[in-house]
Amino acid sequence: MAARWIGLTRSGNRLLRARASAHTFKHSLHALGAGGVLILAAAMNFALYPDALAAVVSGERPIIGFVPAEPAGTTHSSEAPQVLNEDEVRLLAATVWGEARSEGEEGMRAVAHVMVNRIGSRFGEDLSTVILSPKQFSVWNRNDPNRRLVQTLARDPSSVETDPEWLVADRVAREVLSGQSVDPTGGALFYHARGVRPRWARIGEGRQVIGQHIFYADVPEPGVRDTPALIDVTQFLAQALPERRSASSQRRGPRAGRVNGVIQYAPASAARQELPSEAADVDVDAAATSTISGGAVVAPSPIDAIMPSAISAP
Repeated sequence: MAARWIGLTRSGNRLLRARASAHTFKHSLHALGAGGVLILAAAMNFALYPDALAAVVSGERPIIGFVPAEPAGTTHSSEAPQVLNEDEVRLLAATVWGEARSEGEEGMRAVAHVMVNRIGSRFGEDLSTVILSPKQFSVWNRNDPNRRLVQTLARDPSSVETDPEWLVADRVAREVLSGQSVDPTGGALFYHARGVRPRWARIGEGRQVIGQHIFYADVPEPGVRDTPALIDVTQFLAQALPERRSASSQRRGPRAGRVNGVIQYAPASAARQELPSEAADVDVDAAATSTISGGAVVAPSPIDAIMPSAISAP
């Protein structure tokens, strides 16, 4: 009976040892597989970075990771902020403020992108040429009531620097010029207010509505457009208002009567001068002497009228 139990015990030990051997073999295969992956990764790393393999062979420095460390002093820094031209910022902000200040941020951003989208050989190589070329943006037309105010803001916006609409226009201008704004128009080149319909609107392509403006991706032109001359925005803004003031200072003199129904004006130097009737040596009550071709006209006497001197006595 004891031998029977011993046999059972021995056979049980053999079974456990067999299971342990199989388990150990399985773990060995797993270890070999993991080691093979590591060896393959090391080979690929050394193939991509031969300097790391040379350093390992020479023993110059210990390798902590597979990828060699970056050279000392190398730092990851963001790109330096773009330096903006403040003249262009004020010009764009003033134009956007004049064109779409009632449209909110989205409307002002769309208008600003149209102006920047136009920079190129077709409309002008710089922002000032694009904006200040004749008949491009209505706020710069000579008969527009906002033109003088926009000129002033483009030179010095200190009078409205705390105005909420100006703050939005200034921020939008800076974001658009620095490339930090998403174009809501998708690259549009033309727009007009919804209350008007210019002739070119019927052939406009890529029409979309943003606020109270209608934007177009392009308007085909029948001919080749002349490239506008480059405009120096600083010089333009410095000369615009003085020229206007000098023109208004050339006033006409007093009215001097009519000739063939056209009103005539005396020279400006004649203003506030003493009239002939106001002179001290002139008798305003005296009858005026009739003249013909500069000579005085002498009226004939009654007897001469009755008996002309051409008739001689008998």
